[in-house]
Amino acid sequence: MFASPGFTGNFSNLELNQPNDGFEYASLLTALVAPISRGTVTISSSDTADLPIIDPGWLTSEVDQEVAIAAFKRARAALSTRAIRPVLIGPEYDPGEDVYTDDDILDWIQSNAMTVWHASCTCAMGKAHDHHAVVDSHAKVIGVKNVRVVDASAFPILPPGHPQATICMSRHGQPIGLAPD
Repeated sequence: MFASPGFTGNFSNLELNQPNDGFEYASLLTALVAPISRGTVTISSSDTADLPIIDPGWLTSEVDQEVAIAAFKRARAALSTRAIRPVLIGPEYDPGEDVYTDDDILDWIQSNAMTVWHASCTCAMGKAHDHHAVVDSHAKVIGVKNVRVVDASAFPILPPGHPQATICMSRHGQPIGLAPD
């Protein structure tokens, strides 16, 4: 969980989806830091001007759904504690008290979830004959010379915590553990 100094309900348009009632708002956000759900990124043609097809596959895993519901309930419980009550000026603004069953909560989460801006695990590591693999075990892009992917996109799974904390470079810009070509 992390606090946000403002209303952060539906992220589709933060400028237009803010309450306009003169009150100050805060949000308690939750995030899945090691989701099991997997999406896909594929090319739509050989023309680089054509955008890729991106399916984030958010909350497609039942485990991720259960964790998201539990996190939502935990945040709601934290905001209803005796310590928080004195600063509240009314009932929950969004999604509101009408959202209370697990199905209601999951529907709301699926309609309002977004990335925490740290894309990762998008370039599968594997062997050249694996049609899902983008890079090999030395971070070299399969089928391309002199190109490596050494960032969170080559992670096979997302480690718990901030992805950037896991990426480490030597003082010469060479990824630790990889020998130069």
